[in-house]
Amino acid sequence: MRTNNKSILSAAVIFILILTALISSPALAQKKSPALKIGTYDSRTVIFAWSRTDLLKQHMMKWKQQNDSAQKSHDTARIKELAVEAMSFQHLLHLMVFSNGSVSSFMEIIKVKLPGLAKTAGVSVIVSKWELNYSDPSFEVIDLTNQVAALFQPKENIDKMASEIAKQAPVPIDEMGIETDMLDGYCKMFGKK
Repeated sequence: MRTNNKSILSAAVIFILILTALISSPALAQKKSPALKIGTYDSRTVIFAWSRTDLLKQHMMKWKQQNDSAQKSHDTARIKELAVEAMSFQHLLHLMVFSNGSVSSFMEIIKVKLPGLAKTAGVSVIVSKWELNYSDPSFEVIDLTNQVAALFQPKENIDKMASEIAKQAPVPIDEMGIETDMLDGYCKMFGKK
């Protein structure tokens, strides 16, 4: 009889364990996983922060040294090439600061710092808000503009200008032509009309 009771008890325990597993599995499957969090930044503010670092000054000094060297050697072809580079770079900066031009090449500078920011902010992705064309409504989008801009360590406080930039909608990129002043300056420099 004891063996029979043990068998019945063992069968009952096994039955309860199986029943518990079957009942709890759908309940576990219905638990919601945490929402995916996406960090975004306004690329206009980020490039503005970059422009307030020594990196821009270094770029400009390098260009000036090359230009001075070309001027001393009377290398007109190189002078023209450098003038076009300077004008193109200025236009590129305008596309990034006033429109929504890509800042991906400048983000390379802080790329190693982004995983730490992502971990601190609890996000899985960090992307320009202008490049995020769609996200599932269940995803949480978190603005990290100030944190991303701070990674560049600008030499001055950019908060006021950053808030002004944020208030303005970006100029549509297809409306961002080369500025007349830049073209006029180039033409005057090289005797073109």
